[in-house]
Amino acid sequence: MTISRHDLEPDPVEAARLLVTHDETHAFSAVAPPIVQTSLFTFKSYDEMVAAYRGEIERPIYSRGLNPTVRLFEEMIAALEGAEDALGFASGMAAISAAVLSFVGPGDRIVAVRNVYPDAFRLFGTLLSRLNVTVEYVDGRDPEALAAALGGAKLLYLESPTSWQIEALDVGALAAAAKAAGVLSIVDNSWATPVFQNPLALGVDLVLHSASKYIGGHSDVVAGVVAGPRALIDRLRGEQYPYVGGRLAPFDAWLLVRGLRTLPIRMRAHQESALALALRLAARPEVTGVNHPGLGTLPPGLRGTSGLFSFELAEG
Repeated sequence: MTISRHDLEPDPVEAARLLVTHDETHAFSAVAPPIVQTSLFTFKSYDEMVAAYRGEIERPIYSRGLNPTVRLFEEMIAALEGAEDALGFASGMAAISAAVLSFVGPGDRIVAVRNVYPDAFRLFGTLLSRLNVTVEYVDGRDPEALAAALGGAKLLYLESPTSWQIEALDVGALAAAAKAAGVLSIVDNSWATPVFQNPLALGVDLVLHSASKYIGGHSDVVAGVVAGPRALIDRLRGEQYPYVGGRLAPFDAWLLVRGLRTLPIRMRAHQESALALALRLAARPEVTGVNHPGLGTLPPGLRGTSGLFSFELAEG
């Protein structure tokens, strides 16, 4: 892949959405958003409380349901992913579990691409197995094989690029196959981030992230987020939040907002340094293979590459 300086620049509109995060209606127009570190919220009147409980107004009641700092992070992710709404979670695995468990039940079948994140693989093989949900793994680089596997499935679970082998997939083609089969599609976009890939624009139904990684960016927060159409997000909000409770904490949300402000700049640096290292490794005689999407042609919809790749060493 040949990367020009233009390719490395973030979209200016999206960058502005990241950098302009202050809310002039709260906290004295502070440039940095406040951390609303509270469990409960009070009301000016009984009628206001009743309206909030009935969902007639969007008003915080209890931070497990709605918190202003968390909501700011969710709105920023939704804007970056081109989604109607988003939900923050206490970890990437909480986001994966919530997204999957909200849409499958006993007897259902999931089609997943091979080489998914190891803990997602373990989730599918343990908890989902106990719920009588089966998972079939396919090579995501073979759209025809994947389309054939979708018959009778309930959900398509994607990563692009995948873990381990870092296989960059044609997300649009796979999403189209899922739609043709009437199957809900979910993609883990942690590797590319919204800076380099927007799966919803490619036809995917839900996109999720382990926000602990590039979105947080400083190795000081563990979090996850799911974004998509409001109807699907409302389903997660109605089931997973009140009953499972893997809620993102206000301070963690504040750290993630801080991370988003520098995300385009950091992703550019990750792209440049990782590609330079991959090229050097590819020239070494001890290295038999380098799994970096930037060494080949990127699939449609993937605008750049991040810092994670793998390589293989010769025996001995």
